[in-house]
Amino acid sequence: MSSEIKVLIYGASGYTGKLVAESLAQRDMAFYFAGRNRDRLEAALDVVNERHGSPVKAEIVTANSTAEELLPLFQSVDVVINVTGPFMQIGWPIVEAALAAGCHYLDTSGEQDWVYALKEKLGQAFADKNLLLSPACSYMWAAGAMAAEAVLETEGVDSLDILYQIENALPSEASTKSFLRMVCNDVSQYRLEQNELVAWPNDKLIQAIAPNHTYTLSALPWGGGCEPIWYKDDPRVRNCSVITAGEEPLMLAVVEAVKAFNEQAAHLPQAEREAWTNAMGDEMDSGEPPKDDIDIQRGVIVCLGQGRQVTTKFVMNLSAPYSWTGDLCAESAERLLAGKSKKVGFQSSPKAFGHRELLTTFHERGYCSLPPSMQKDQ
Repeated sequence: MSSEIKVLIYGASGYTGKLVAESLAQRDMAFYFAGRNRDRLEAALDVVNERHGSPVKAEIVTANSTAEELLPLFQSVDVVINVTGPFMQIGWPIVEAALAAGCHYLDTSGEQDWVYALKEKLGQAFADKNLLLSPACSYMWAAGAMAAEAVLETEGVDSLDILYQIENALPSEASTKSFLRMVCNDVSQYRLEQNELVAWPNDKLIQAIAPNHTYTLSALPWGGGCEPIWYKDDPRVRNCSVITAGEEPLMLAVVEAVKAFNEQAAHLPQAEREAWTNAMGDEMDSGEPPKDDIDIQRGVIVCLGQGRQVTTKFVMNLSAPYSWTGDLCAESAERLLAGKSKKVGFQSSPKAFGHRELLTTFHERGYCSLPPSMQKDQ
């Protein structure tokens, strides 16, 4: 293994892994392209090279997702980016090997219970080693946290109400299985109310208002989001809720899947419940989607902030969510290698690197809008 490569993508052959690799290559960063199956990795790397327009600085390595096989690989790098999922099912050996090897850990999870478990079980251990533990380094749920940090600049705000909305969404296979295990779990999709986690019902549509439409949209808690976890112990925030709005056919299909789960599997042991949601994910999967497009997969994130004497709002345009996820992982890895992390231990991306710094970078790269307070600085 090369002593010059300090970043490793695990699960790299999947949809998101290829996007992370492409974003690293755009920054001229070398990386290990890692996973279990060499043939799949080689085929995936061919796609990355084609998109990039020339061979990227990548070395393929293979290992099963056991701590014994991963540890020797991780010991040669500084940053591990985990893009496998569902994370609660298969992620533990990867994050534990990263900790043992002394690596910063990023992942692209959207699973609220996984993120909360990492905070409770490993947050202090990573901090003690001066390492960053930053799960959900992804559109869901780092983007809403960036919008929230911008809103929290207004003095007195202590409550956050966040809406995600994306046009023409393209869920990948791993994303489908991850969100199904979350939305079907009636005891693990939470909002924050008066500093306590309170469960959402798992089978009720919510009517949402998005500023880019003249009509209401159907929405779901979509697993609860990770912003309630980011802010649970933050003295600035008392309340935080997150919902996701989408096209009605998609939302109705999810509700029907949840109702079927409630009838057929809610009473089963956890392993059997998750086998049921994985099988449903296989049924819903239509193969790997095309790379998302900033002019087709357009989205907004609305963050409303309220306090005793103030109400404010930031409507943040952020498009091509999967491509942006790849870019966020690459940007985070680059900042970690440059020693630009502001905090260690369990942290959201904007807490780790600064929301203003990240918003400025991704605005310049064409992904997102800026809050009014930052537009004055341009």
